[in-house]
Amino acid sequence: MDRFAMLLADLSELIAVPLHPDHHRNCLLNINNVMPVQIQEEENKERLLIAAFLGELPPGKFREILLKEALKENNLYPRVGTFCYSPRNNQLAFFTYASLPPLTGSLLADVLETFLNRAFSWKKALETGQIPSRGTHLS
Repeated sequence: MDRFAMLLADLSELIAVPLHPDHHRNCLLNINNVMPVQIQEEENKERLLIAAFLGELPPGKFREILLKEALKENNLYPRVGTFCYSPRNNQLAFFTYASLPPLTGSLLADVLETFLNRAFSWKKALETGQIPSRGTHLS
């Protein structure tokens, strides 16, 4: 079993969900049936990409403000992840990287928890028409 598969197996034990890489070296988690999160091993096998689409951006002023706030959020240090816009499906996306050499199943679970907290905060903002404060989460 390779390192990526072993990490997923370790994470599986911690979250009680069977996880395995597919033939493209990806693993898709469907969080509460509302947010698919992709974990992908990079080709050079040095990092994992963790990514999610947060929701479609409505046209108008809210969209403009939300994108500006996402850019501001990208400038925070330390950064939890990076926000970006996908023109292909008109959605706000959020992603982060985790370095593989020191990563364990427990550390990956911690990275995922932090990532998901921020992702769900922004997903809720999109759904409710609110703008989250910089570096904080909506409740």
